[in-house]
Amino acid sequence: MSAAGQDDRKVQYTTPARVQAWFLQRSRDNWKKKYMQQKADAKRLQNRVNDVTKSREKWRDETEELGQRIRELESENAALHEQLAALKKDGQLRTAGLAP
Repeated sequence: MSAAGQDDRKVQYTTPARVQAWFLQRSRDNWKKKYMQQKADAKRLQNRVNDVTKSREKWRDETEELGQRIRELESENAALHEQLAALKKDGQLRTAGLAP
């Protein structure tokens, strides 16, 4: 096939150029509107992910700190129970007036 043969098969549109231009303009505007909406949604969702990540990190750190504090208090409580048991064993509570 030659280039001249391809020119013969070129379709001639019957729609006026102004209508084609209007349609293409509308299509372009819709595409841009859709793109801008998707861009805004992506930004909103990324901000949400960042907020949730930061919040989870904060809660995780706080939980670790509280867990450490619980371990400290439990060891302190155990030491106090041992002291109490030793004092009861020695009978020093009754002489000090601390026992009921």
